[in-house]
Amino acid sequence: MLTSEKCFIWLLMVCGMMPFRLNATSGRFVESIVYYWACVFLSVLYAIFAPLIYWNGIGSVMHPSTPLVNYMIVMQFVFTYSVVLLSRFEAITQCGKLMHLLNSILHLREKTSLHTDVSLFEKRLARLLWFKVIVFDFAMLIICGAFFNPMQGRTLWNMIVGYGNMMLVSTMNMTVNFLLAVLYRAEHIYCQINVRVVEIMQGTKTPNEIVKLYLQHTDTTVTVQGMLEILSIPLLLLNLWYFFVVVFAVFYTYTSVVQDMRSGGHFNIANPITFLVSEVGQIYYMVTASQKFTESARSIIQSLSCSTNRMVDDTNDQAVELLTIEYLSRDYTVRIKGLYTIDNTMLFSIVASTTSYMIILVQFYLQE
Repeated sequence: MLTSEKCFIWLLMVCGMMPFRLNATSGRFVESIVYYWACVFLSVLYAIFAPLIYWNGIGSVMHPSTPLVNYMIVMQFVFTYSVVLLSRFEAITQCGKLMHLLNSILHLREKTSLHTDVSLFEKRLARLLWFKVIVFDFAMLIICGAFFNPMQGRTLWNMIVGYGNMMLVSTMNMTVNFLLAVLYRAEHIYCQINVRVVEIMQGTKTPNEIVKLYLQHTDTTVTVQGMLEILSIPLLLLNLWYFFVVVFAVFYTYTSVVQDMRSGGHFNIANPITFLVSEVGQIYYMVTASQKFTESARSIIQSLSCSTNRMVDDTNDQAVELLTIEYLSRDYTVRIKGLYTIDNTMLFSIVASTTSYMIILVQFYLQE
């Protein structure tokens, strides 16, 4: 396992997303009473102190004095609070199942790595993940906290509360990071399987090898879908949050500019814009990772189709044709509770929704 991957797993453990530990010797997750109760303790600590930190931070910051903005700030807190606590609750209550699924992913990676070398692909995914964590999870939110506009001036306490507020939002992003780690790992496994399938199809085909690879492909899909099922409610709220926060950040920027123009003050747009960039980055990563996962899963049919285009005349071709039929009956999309699919179309939906709701919100604002 790469050192960067171990560091990322440690980060998820610290943030309470993994109530178990990674055994460095076996390379598997194992039960740990210490990690389990540490996760419970951090979750309770968050449940108690998050509202105090959030409302102290918001109460000390100048923001557009309009009822609509106040209502949206309350909704922002409700979404953040719910996503974090529900994610931790699911991780704690389904600790055994989650650990088993993660170990299955690690086992599948080892099995598929025996015949193929896609280390460059794996390192690229690791760099993508760490770039997101450093830039969009921490750097953007630190900049956002630095441009807080406190009503009583910049004091040490206001800065601490402001950065603490931003870290609470960053904690919510750990749910996205966990999803990305799973999807990137599954994409890596699919890549290895697809490379091996091409090698087999170009050489002497063996039905047993083809079936074995396809079963690994299926196990990867089932494992990822199992994890999505565990985190389905937090992910559902998280996606609702993204629809909401894009509208809120744009509207907040608009009202800040209008209010500052009326009062003759300085435009307070650095804070909402950096926050908007951070959340747009979360959406982009989640959507692209889900899209790549689906595309990689479906790529196996391109290698198998070269045999199914001709007449079935031996056992090898019969096996390939049966696997192709089974493949066509399986769903490889990242679907949340059967309500919607996370893919590139989601980006267009968010843009369309933002435009529509902004028109409505601006009309309400002008009437106030």
